[in-house]
Amino acid sequence: MKLTGKTALITGGGRGLGRAIAIAYARAGAAVAIAARSADELDETAWLIAEQGGRAVALPADVRDANQVATMVAAAQEALGPIHVLVTSAGIGLRAPIHETSEAQWDAVLDTLLKGTFLACRAVIPQMIELGGGNIITIGAPLERIAVPGFGAYYAAKCGVDGLTRVMARDLRRFGINVNALHPGGFADTRLVRETVPEVRSGLLAPETVAAAAVDLAALPPRGPTGQTIDAHQWRSDEYGA
Repeated sequence: MKLTGKTALITGGGRGLGRAIAIAYARAGAAVAIAARSADELDETAWLIAEQGGRAVALPADVRDANQVATMVAAAQEALGPIHVLVTSAGIGLRAPIHETSEAQWDAVLDTLLKGTFLACRAVIPQMIELGGGNIITIGAPLERIAVPGFGAYYAAKCGVDGLTRVMARDLRRFGINVNALHPGGFADTRLVRETVPEVRSGLLAPETVAAAAVDLAALPPRGPTGQTIDAHQWRSDEYGA
């Protein structure tokens, strides 16, 4: 199996894309740590993994809080060993015109999507440097498709994640750490999408459609492809040597 012997940490692992990726990683042989604010959803994901013979640990945490993130990463390492793969999948949605967006709403979106990605990466990178490599996978978005009315905060946050991914890839390549962004290639069938884009009822992509690309990105060797934005819907593993 592609990820045998690897430990992966997935934020936002309680549902949606994070849950689908966590289950796929466990099937590929990884030991999986999952983090989110909802303990009940985490426990369900961990149960689904255990039912299939996988190994998972649930770690309730808010990625917007640096102390909680540090505790989460330390607990994952203590339970499963050093982290080889990080997926930053914690998400939050908002659909509102910018003039109707409160400061609290803006902060919630930016802090979850962008700051949460930064905090999780910063906490895990020292372990990956010590290991001599690793794979960081941020969850991106098809930016050209979401520049639509009502998605100002979400779009701004995802642009920030895209920029952070590209610069981290340059910063960390010398340590053998690959940093790539992954998005489902369209609207995924998640609670976030159902709540923010309720008019879209057909053509939703199953979260599991990201699994093959997520597994291949997690299996990339040190100094592999990096700084890329991957459309899971158009993924071809042979293009990336996975």
